[in-house]
Amino acid sequence: MKKYNRFQKLCFMVCGILLFIAQSIHAQFYFNMLRPQADTIYPTLQHAGERDKIDIYNSLAFYHSFSNADSAIYYADKALELEKKYPEEIRRADANRQLGNALALKNQYGQALFHLNQAMNIYEDNRALRKVAELLFDIAKVNYDLEDYQAALNYLQRFEKLYEQESNAGNIIAIPEEYAFIIASFGSTYSLMGDYEQAKIYFHRYIALSRMHEFSNVLDAIMTTSLAQVYGLNREYDSALHYYYLGRTFLSNNENKPLELHSGYEGEIGSLLFSIGKPYDAIPLIRNALHENLVDENYYSSTLQASRLGNIFLQLVDYDSALFYYQQSLLHCDLIFEKNLGSKLNALKPNVFYNYQHLTMMPDLQIRQRYYARRADALDNLYRYYLQLNNPEKALEYLQYKLPYLDSVRIATKQTELYRIQARFENERLVQQVNNLAQDNELAAFKLQRNQLVLVSFGAISLLVIALGVFNYRQSRINAMHEKLLVEQRLLRSQMNPHFIFNSLSSVQNFIVKQDDTKASIYLSRFSELVRSILNNSLEEQITLEQELSTIENYLELQKVRFPEKFDYHIHVDDHLNQENIFVPPMLAQPFIENAIEHGIKHLETKGHISVSITRNGNGLSYAIEDNGIGREKANELRQKFDKDHKSLATTITQERIKVFNRKLRHKITMEIIDLKDESGEARGTRVVFGVPA
Repeated sequence: MKKYNRFQKLCFMVCGILLFIAQSIHAQFYFNMLRPQADTIYPTLQHAGERDKIDIYNSLAFYHSFSNADSAIYYADKALELEKKYPEEIRRADANRQLGNALALKNQYGQALFHLNQAMNIYEDNRALRKVAELLFDIAKVNYDLEDYQAALNYLQRFEKLYEQESNAGNIIAIPEEYAFIIASFGSTYSLMGDYEQAKIYFHRYIALSRMHEFSNVLDAIMTTSLAQVYGLNREYDSALHYYYLGRTFLSNNENKPLELHSGYEGEIGSLLFSIGKPYDAIPLIRNALHENLVDENYYSSTLQASRLGNIFLQLVDYDSALFYYQQSLLHCDLIFEKNLGSKLNALKPNVFYNYQHLTMMPDLQIRQRYYARRADALDNLYRYYLQLNNPEKALEYLQYKLPYLDSVRIATKQTELYRIQARFENERLVQQVNNLAQDNELAAFKLQRNQLVLVSFGAISLLVIALGVFNYRQSRINAMHEKLLVEQRLLRSQMNPHFIFNSLSSVQNFIVKQDDTKASIYLSRFSELVRSILNNSLEEQITLEQELSTIENYLELQKVRFPEKFDYHIHVDDHLNQENIFVPPMLAQPFIENAIEHGIKHLETKGHISVSITRNGNGLSYAIEDNGIGREKANELRQKFDKDHKSLATTITQERIKVFNRKLRHKITMEIIDLKDESGEARGTRVVFGVPA
């Protein structure tokens, strides 16, 4: 739980600090580039010469980068195409820059970094230092979106070094406000990295620069409260409160008011007061913040304020109020989805994230990640609430609702990691491709003089084919790894069946009610051992046969407690098999054992039987699971009659796992499902047989 709360705090930091700071940085850097709006740019195209159209296309690419990445890419490509006819390096660099920033918004980070670095090379070669400074921030922003905060810091440090060198030489490449925003960006990035001491140093540096150059009160309010947030994350609550109250003095709505009537940041101040043990002082402040958020239809913030109030009332044992605000928090999550996520994801950005879209553009993946985290937090509140009220059934219900959103957060995080890997690889590939192309051109020119054009062309094609083959091979490995992670996640969810977990816990509760402490202890020990083995085994591609058999036996024993006298089982292992030295994929049998119990034996009027048999078969193992249940056909009929919406995933998930495993195996895993019949043709059970190389 602590780890999850830390993730939430980092999300709030993004929405509270970087959104405002990056907003101001981008606005300042591009202030001179904004120039006329699109409605005044388009008319100039009609009468402009072809060479002049390059600048117009670049202006349109920049303008559309704030609302439509596809349009920005279109006009940047037009500028690059026209520049080939009228070569001019700075214009080509400008087009590459706009194209790179637009591609980043579509999560095409490798190509984005490639085009941004192409622009950087040109700017540096031509000593266009102002553009170099702006581009350093652009590349830092892309690395920030990839959550590669150290790389983002590296580019910010390059900006700082360039600024100081040029200032010492008497050259101005950025105004003081822009330099101060870079300093504040250091503070924000260090905050996200958890280095709060460094973050405080840089925010204090910003405040010192503000006093020296007399920046606007609005910016001082943003930076002062950003510093307050850092102190709060570092649990220095007195200092955090001090800077929140100081930040109020800079807000325009507090001008000409006595200090005791100042308003703003009520939610943050209330949260801090609650943290230092003053819940009754916190309640009116957070309620006021909640009201203002609802008036502004800022549902992302309102769900946070409602959650805070629920936490306070839960601690005060006011369960009715706590439930009311927890339900409000969940309701506001629904409003976020209905008003913003439902049809157009882009609409979420300006309404929920303080117009961040218009200045630095948050990629869709980050938007989804933060929405899923907020909703999971709202459901977690209700889970904890019912847990405290000793209502495990209701608590489990909300826990089940929460798990898919947590899965979505994890998948989004993994996707970001995958983007980071792909970006580095693709950027390197594209750079190498450009270098190879330059070398091939020189070689072709040299060999053309010696009438060897055919040989050069063949060599160039060969190199290109090899490069593409290597890229496709590495890309397929990345895709296979991603597919494997998704299949393993679905497998784990199927193993950790919520109904089985609930019924197992109910069995423990039943033993406790009957004061049978010994059985309760034994059952709980077996249950915890099973959960631990499933979680541990799900992380491994291969486990020992001994571990697999232990998990199967533990699972069967637990199911026998759930269904007393309903079935017995037998596990047969060939005596010649060394169970400690034979490795098999984990959890192949368990889903089918569960199907045998739930859909086959459970409906028998007589006692059922399950047998698990593992024998040597040539160079591999024959792995068989057999039951004497009602058979698949009868089970499907009952399911259609009583549970039409149920979908059995055991066969599908196992087939997907086998497909992933077989890509890397010389001897393939096989699976066969056999419907057993008696002499009269009536169903007498099911046998599932795996052929496993060993």
